[in-house]
Amino acid sequence: MTTQLENAHVSMQDTEQGNATLTGDLQSWERSFRIAIDTIPGLAWFGSADGPVEFLNKQWCEYTGIAMDDALGWGWTRTIHPEDFPRLEAQWSDALMRRLPGELEARVRRSDGEYRWFLFRYAPLQDDTGRVLKWYGANIDIEARKLAEKALQASEQLARAQVDALKSSLDALAMEPDPNRLVAHSLRTLSRQFDAHSMSVWRRDPADGTVGLAYAFEDGYVIPNTDSRFAGLDLSLPMDEAYPWPEVFRSGKANVIEDIRAVPSFPLCDRLIPLGIVTVLLVPMVIAGCLEGAIGLRFKQRRAFRSEEVELAQALTNQTTLMIRLAELSAQGRETAITAERNRIARDIHDTLAQGLTGVIVQLEAAEDASRRGLGRDAERHVTSARNLARESLSEARRSVAALRPQPLEEGAVTDALRVLIRRLTDGVALDADFRVLGVPRALPRDWEDNLFRIAQELVTNVLRHAKASRIAVTIAFTEEDVRLECADDGCGFDSSAKHEGFGVMGIRERIDAMGGRMKLTSSIGGGTEVSIRLPTPSVVSGAPRA
Repeated sequence: MTTQLENAHVSMQDTEQGNATLTGDLQSWERSFRIAIDTIPGLAWFGSADGPVEFLNKQWCEYTGIAMDDALGWGWTRTIHPEDFPRLEAQWSDALMRRLPGELEARVRRSDGEYRWFLFRYAPLQDDTGRVLKWYGANIDIEARKLAEKALQASEQLARAQVDALKSSLDALAMEPDPNRLVAHSLRTLSRQFDAHSMSVWRRDPADGTVGLAYAFEDGYVIPNTDSRFAGLDLSLPMDEAYPWPEVFRSGKANVIEDIRAVPSFPLCDRLIPLGIVTVLLVPMVIAGCLEGAIGLRFKQRRAFRSEEVELAQALTNQTTLMIRLAELSAQGRETAITAERNRIARDIHDTLAQGLTGVIVQLEAAEDASRRGLGRDAERHVTSARNLARESLSEARRSVAALRPQPLEEGAVTDALRVLIRRLTDGVALDADFRVLGVPRALPRDWEDNLFRIAQELVTNVLRHAKASRIAVTIAFTEEDVRLECADDGCGFDSSAKHEGFGVMGIRERIDAMGGRMKLTSSIGGGTEVSIRLPTPSVVSGAPRA
């Protein structure tokens, strides 16, 4: 009996020692775990089964500037941006009820008071029965990604706004017989796009260099400088250094006057201030390569402008400048020249800004897709390509106003220009582009080279915009009898018997007819599209560059 009691006593001692060892092991493990989680380069935490936080790591406390004891339970919620908290609370409550892992995005206040975007990822620890024991989570700083997404969205919106404005201008060019109404239409588009109260158009007098008001655009109407509303006012802009607008005419770059009440008084100020005008954005007007004036967009509230918005204002001002030039030609009675110039302007708007912006949108959509898939570098590369295309399109538009050739044709032969064009349009997009030169390149008239370049640009852009193709092949071939330009894609195709020619195809046919050539278009639904253009070899080429 004594032996049994002694054995039982020893057994109890062993159990107590085992429990003590287990408790010590758990405490040691917890200390090691907390050291590890404090070392993690991010904000980490864990909480009880019903949600309250039980631990936040050192990085969380250092980032927020809040001691852990103050943040435990639900104290951490005061670091969440007030606009994001209702959504976070609803999603976290749903996760607790459904016992499922998940993620959400919210802004967290830093110790200096600045809010930054974080991605919250969380998951439950469950036992064998599915009962939640703990919740574990980590917060990842995604501020840079959010800024990139915001910039991408703004760039895409501006690009689409340019395309919409261009389409509107093309429709007006095709339908409106009165060039003066075209000017009003263009000014109205510019005003609506920027939600401007009104606008003014200033022209420089080449004789003495003074800058005077040509007309204003108010309440949807063009008001000439002879209107009674301007009676008794000096309509010249003072060009002294004390005023901000001389900078526009010196540099040829847009300039913002944030508050006209803060600059030295000028005659028109007495009319603008009663209208409630505060901010004016001055955008230069360039005609035939010369700085001829500026358009002032007026706003009744203080405004600041992002670089993308200034670029948009410049692009739309270029359109308006073209319309103003057209109206001036009309006033001079040059009906034949006006018709030719009108067609050139319409084609050039289509071939430069509209085509370029299609490429911009393709790149921005690719960037948006890459961003959604977490491919930050690819998204950045697409945004860079979009920015470069936008700048090249703006440069080409300025060259168009000056009636200059496309830049690639100025720098090399038509074959080299086509190679550069196709590479630029398809760079970084999911389209395998193949360009070939057959035969021996030879000299062609300058207008032929211009036409071939613009035709190829239209064909490739149409494939990007409509065909949903994976491959495109462009060939230019030289024989003794003719010059051929061919474009084939493996896209969705269309019913070639249906009438669906838009401005682009109409422009292609006009260019081909001017060269005495022929076009053959073959397409079927699901069968891709092939376009073959044949131009008879010109008998005499005068002053043409060597290809």
